[in-house]
Amino acid sequence: MTEPWLEGPPTRVATRPDRDRPTWVAYVQLAFWAWFLYAFGATQALLRDEQGTSRSVASLHGTALALGGLVGALLTAKAVARWGRGVIMRVSSIAAASSILVYTWPGAPPTVTMAGAALCSFFGTFLLISINAFLLDYQGPAGPSALTEANALASFTGLVGPLAIGLGAATFAGWRWGAWVVVVALLAVEVWRGRHIAVFGTRGLAQHEAEGGRFQSPVYWSLGVIMCFLGAEFSLTFWGADLLRERCGFGPAAAAASLAPVITGMFIGRVWGSRLAQRVPAESLLKASIVFALASFVLAWAFTYWPVVLLGLLLTGVGISVHWPLGVARVVRASGGMTDRASAAASIAGSISMAIAPFALGTLSDTIGFHVAFLLVPVFLAIALAILIVRPVADVAATPQ
Repeated sequence: MTEPWLEGPPTRVATRPDRDRPTWVAYVQLAFWAWFLYAFGATQALLRDEQGTSRSVASLHGTALALGGLVGALLTAKAVARWGRGVIMRVSSIAAASSILVYTWPGAPPTVTMAGAALCSFFGTFLLISINAFLLDYQGPAGPSALTEANALASFTGLVGPLAIGLGAATFAGWRWGAWVVVVALLAVEVWRGRHIAVFGTRGLAQHEAEGGRFQSPVYWSLGVIMCFLGAEFSLTFWGADLLRERCGFGPAAAAASLAPVITGMFIGRVWGSRLAQRVPAESLLKASIVFALASFVLAWAFTYWPVVLLGLLLTGVGISVHWPLGVARVVRASGGMTDRASAAASIAGSISMAIAPFALGTLSDTIGFHVAFLLVPVFLAIALAILIVRPVADVAATPQ
């Protein structure tokens, strides 16, 4: 007898995700990839101490990670069109696990660990884009809710990952075990997936995208929204510690204190957002979330009493939590069925924004002061809101459950 999950995507117009086996495979893969990404920053100081390098040399690991992701995003759509999404998800998962081993190899010199970081991001980006595209295609009208739900789980593992690195560093196990958990998990998921990968997408299903022509203007406006969203998110997470130092007098521990409330807020927001996305049109939910994030940011920016500032960061995290998943869904919706190409384009736009926005804020702060420069965060959000209002993209018609 054929297993139900091998028969293909469910046929329905409901906005509640169907959490069947293929969906859970995608959820778990995304969650453990997020574990590594969030843990990556926690490994930097530990790796720098082992290798005896300067901060400037150690920072090249982050540059390698960004470049690997950008190259991967540029190639994913063509690779999916040639080999099929199911094959790409399997190969990239195994390759990402192997790359993590290269990055964490004991005693490896900086050149090797930098190459490992680039390879991790390269193959991880293939995996990320393919998971986004699969969930949006497979779940149909429930795609935005499913993607938000998957990112909620990813936010949770994003909290656990750095904690695992820290616990390992404080015990005989060593910090690397916190990354090796991801290696085991990604390989275990491939065993769980089994031989049947066609349900995740075959070459034939993606081939039309290679011949689909150019994107229409709504896609490019939606990519602009993505860039604004991630510009705000990464400016907040990169420079939140400095806000607490300047406004609240925090010491070096502010780095941990500033990141945890934002990520916790994003986890809470995505849990609730996945449910709201089943009932509220995506465009309306995005607009409301931006307004909420702007109002919450006032607490973080305007006050100096640290509990209020941390509350502001937490609530801002709640507000921005749905921006990436619903933003990707918007790009795909505007593409007219070119799911893999649109998902890859969103990742490219996000990579560019992640590279530019925090640097722009840091450079601006040298001229006008950090506190004023931090207003770049709400500027990004305001521009995104303006684009949503002026250049709307119709929601997929659905009957909520």
